[in-house]
Amino acid sequence: MIRYLTALVAGLALALPAAAQDYPTKPIKIIVASAAGGASDILSRLVAEKMSVAYGQPVLVEAKPGANGNIAAEFVAAAPPDGYTLMMGTIGALAINASMYKNVRYDPLKDFAPVARLVSFSNLLVVKSALPVHNVKELIAYAKAHPNELHFGSPGAGGSPHMSMVQFAQMAHLQMVHVPYKGAAPTLTDLMGGYIDLAFSDPLLTQPHLQGGRIRALAVSGSRRLPSLPNIPTVAEAGVPGYEVSGWLGIAAPANTPPAIVAKLNKTLNEAMAMPDMQAKMKDMGAEVITTTPAEFGTFMASEFTRWKKVIVEGNLVAD
Repeated sequence: MIRYLTALVAGLALALPAAAQDYPTKPIKIIVASAAGGASDILSRLVAEKMSVAYGQPVLVEAKPGANGNIAAEFVAAAPPDGYTLMMGTIGALAINASMYKNVRYDPLKDFAPVARLVSFSNLLVVKSALPVHNVKELIAYAKAHPNELHFGSPGAGGSPHMSMVQFAQMAHLQMVHVPYKGAAPTLTDLMGGYIDLAFSDPLLTQPHLQGGRIRALAVSGSRRLPSLPNIPTVAEAGVPGYEVSGWLGIAAPANTPPAIVAKLNKTLNEAMAMPDMQAKMKDMGAEVITTTPAEFGTFMASEFTRWKKVIVEGNLVAD
């Protein structure tokens, strides 16, 4: 009996790496929390192409937009933990929503196996041309002189553009009105039309419109200036010391996905992101490539969850 149990344990120990070695044997799905055309959708398709070449299996991208990523996250959290259903995780789905939204049916820190953080990106602080401010200090002075008169837009409650403005308002002690939209494009359209006053916006979407004169960029939300806009300062440089907000994207799997499969995915993803063509495309998108181990991504997720929970509680932010 002892010999049988010893053989069984040894067999199981060998079976796990073998299963990872054989993986994948069928198509993989990457679930995206946004509609087609957004940064997470674009990155997912680029990553899927690299994974498909590496594995010799189709890697499909499936959009499940809505509720700032909650719909996609709930779907992936409930999927079999076998490595065939993955999520392009966002700051909203993996660090913010559980503290902000009512009735979230997943735990971002317990229901997912972090695989790899892929990119970090800044947002641009932009204002409509009619607003009589030309830098961050002038914006802060104007907002303080006109409490609750400025309306800022965002692609939805809990995303990095929204939280960039929430953090900005908290640190600069401003009172403004949030106008949520269903996506980045309609937010920018209404800003250019003068229907809202300001927003933090995706650089990829925003930069082509800066030359038209209907909006102007005042600052960058992250810790470094954008290579494509070297004359635009960071918010911290421009008048709010210590400010830094970056959005991010990374791949997560359902909890209890075998560690050997997670490790294999992590290696493939890090190698894909290191390729020169991927580096160039991320630069064009205004994103910085980040390579991590699964453990490093998990630690980062936990720190982001703690950070944003504090901001949400202090701001008394609630979304349906």
